[in-house]
Amino acid sequence: MCKYLFVYGSLMEGFFNYDSYLKGKILERKIARTRGKLYHLVDKGYPAMIDGEDYVYGELILIKDFYKVLKQLDRLENFFGNNNNNNEYNRVVKNVEVLDDNTIRKAYVYMYNCKDIKRLTDKNIYIPYGNWKKYIKNINKNAV
Repeated sequence: MCKYLFVYGSLMEGFFNYDSYLKGKILERKIARTRGKLYHLVDKGYPAMIDGEDYVYGELILIKDFYKVLKQLDRLENFFGNNNNNNEYNRVVKNVEVLDDNTIRKAYVYMYNCKDIKRLTDKNIYIPYGNWKKYIKNINKNAV
């Protein structure tokens, strides 16, 4: 059974959903990556990962009261159950590579439920280097 979660957006330490959902509940955190394709959702201010061959960077975390917290995160991510068309994100199990030791672990990942790839790619910002944290820091630096 999967006990890890890979986060690549607002649930990473230092971002707006971390304090509300994960602060004080992390048992282990590792910098990690998985395969996908990353976009910044311009109208929403957070990222979306879809299937792809790029690397997407984030944090692999082990959480206290994992399944209790996972239910709260399902609500946050608008995940209503497997294969539900109303999902904003689907919760799937993916292989995630831990960068400090190159081990592979299975983890839950919230993947964007993309219903219209043309709209996603036309209206949002593709992040080819797969690092939303770096993308946000660059935006904030350029805004000053």
